[in-house]
Amino acid sequence: MYKTLYLFIALLACLASLRGNNIQIDNVSLASQNTAQDFYMIQFDLSWDNSWRTSTFESNWDAAWVFVKYTVKDQQNWQHADLHYVNGTSDGHNVPGNAVIRTMNNTYNTADGVGVMIYRATDGIGDISFPSVQIRWDYGDDGIGDDDIIEISVHAIEMVYVPQGPFYVGDGEGDFGQFEAGNSGQPFLISSENALTLGGTNINNLSNNDAINMLNADDFDYSTTRTLPAGYPKGFDAFYCMKYETSQEQYAAFLTQITSDQRNPRSGPFYVNATNVFPIRDGNYYADAEFPHRPMHYVSWADISAYLDWSGLRPMSELEYEKACRGPRDAVNGEFAWGNASWYIPDGYYTYDGSGADEIITSGLGTNTGNANTTSQYSGSTDPVRCGIFAASAENKTRQETGATYWGIMEMSGNCYELVISVGNGNTRDFDGRHGDGGLQSSGAASFSLLQDWAFVSGIGVGFRNSEISTRYGANYNDDARQHWHGIRGVRSAN
Repeated sequence: MYKTLYLFIALLACLASLRGNNIQIDNVSLASQNTAQDFYMIQFDLSWDNSWRTSTFESNWDAAWVFVKYTVKDQQNWQHADLHYVNGTSDGHNVPGNAVIRTMNNTYNTADGVGVMIYRATDGIGDISFPSVQIRWDYGDDGIGDDDIIEISVHAIEMVYVPQGPFYVGDGEGDFGQFEAGNSGQPFLISSENALTLGGTNINNLSNNDAINMLNADDFDYSTTRTLPAGYPKGFDAFYCMKYETSQEQYAAFLTQITSDQRNPRSGPFYVNATNVFPIRDGNYYADAEFPHRPMHYVSWADISAYLDWSGLRPMSELEYEKACRGPRDAVNGEFAWGNASWYIPDGYYTYDGSGADEIITSGLGTNTGNANTTSQYSGSTDPVRCGIFAASAENKTRQETGATYWGIMEMSGNCYELVISVGNGNTRDFDGRHGDGGLQSSGAASFSLLQDWAFVSGIGVGFRNSEISTRYGANYNDDARQHWHGIRGVRSAN
């Protein structure tokens, strides 16, 4: 029997600044429908700026994490689409010859594809475009009928691939609980994902300078040891990390596509920041970001975990944070994300001008010069600055000039705090790296109910990193409140 499908496409791509990521999804359509196997091929064009792939030095690439939301017409009850997944390769999806696509599955139901990573097939650098990408949505597995009238929304987030390999944690300093090998004062080499002994003085143990000067001390030190299980993500295995902090536009898209009951606890009076401006205007099933190109801040751990769950991502561990910054290089005392202990701006400050996608920073060295937004380096407002602002003119510039990590991840020192899962609390050592499944509880909380599934609503065991990458002053921050300096950045295991 001939059947007609009426599809209303609501495109909500996660756009950011022209000088930042500028990831775009355009021309969304249905290429075909297979009613015998109940799937659609969703077609779109994908592009973003400042892309790369290299087989030397870093040997990594950037990528787009793409996922799909859908709703039956007029229900406004958006759900996460189950993308076709068989073995993690192309899985029935189609991309141009200059692209690679890999499906990432659901941790709980390994037959379900939560999203796809799309990236360059060969080495190259510069803006990238992948026209006519097609991804297979198994709508029958989601309970959608052949004749249902639906709306779909395609989302994309820029990611950076961090390859498998050993790396050091700790920087040789011991003033704020930095990691070390036993009580040697030397950085500790993470060489596998095997279980580790925390604390003590044995050089084979991951210790912490006796937990000195920490805001909330670890539950291990030179005299007390603990075990960090094999399942805790240590950063040795490959993973993807968001290239930029979650923007206010991305968070607005999230608020738009959850129910009013879920939305209420994820928005509200916390949207009063230091300048008394409401970053997100929440309307009738549509949230509009007033500062779409800036990072989403003033969020709680419950907000962060909900957004990452909805996106099919997960939080990063504090060990992964150091790997994402330092890479495989030797540690440097007091180093920032760009690999040394020096600020780039010689006069100490820069100023901030413009608005929206045209926001720029200016220093004594000229326009678009600077590497981090901190209270000691920034003479403007205390608000976070545009996502990717320091990559504004990255070509032929050094890491110190742009603030980039070894792998090319931006704003890991400065701007918003990076909230991470600590090794120093028994509540979070069972964190096993499970990913979000795209859904939330009806209350708006992350959908996971077990503690080890990382929905630590109270924030106990959640820490922060921000400036010097090995300083662990706030590794056991334990703050469940919305704070002006909190940002959102997720990761996803590569296997």
